[in-house]
Amino acid sequence: MTRMVEILKLDTKGRISLPVRLRESVGLREGMYIMAIADLETRDVRLTPFADPEARLVQLRIGLADMPGSLARVAKVLAEANIDLLSTESATLERGQRAEWRAIADASKCRITLAELKSIILQDGAAKTVEVRELG
Repeated sequence: MTRMVEILKLDTKGRISLPVRLRESVGLREGMYIMAIADLETRDVRLTPFADPEARLVQLRIGLADMPGSLARVAKVLAEANIDLLSTESATLERGQRAEWRAIADASKCRITLAELKSIILQDGAAKTVEVRELG
């Protein structure tokens, strides 16, 4: 494993500046979205390049019927709308009844409005609730 170690100082607003050498080594560019993941037990923080500056990030929270194929049907609607899924997590809330799918996606190439997307997802019937929120 190739590693680079830098000691950085947090400013009064909780910000850090990443040295040019570090940014260039991992391909970071101005305006990129970065995912910060904190492990609360070990007190480690990991920063990961997440999306290009041109991305239009949206957060989706979709309530589903907990039955085989529900998530796949919603995913198909998103794919047809040219939504690029970047991070997803799903969970069963009530076995055989309710599930939830949370996703962060890039909607920069989406061919319809987010309101239209929400309507189409609900029309399919697999989703019971849809929340869409723009990020950044």
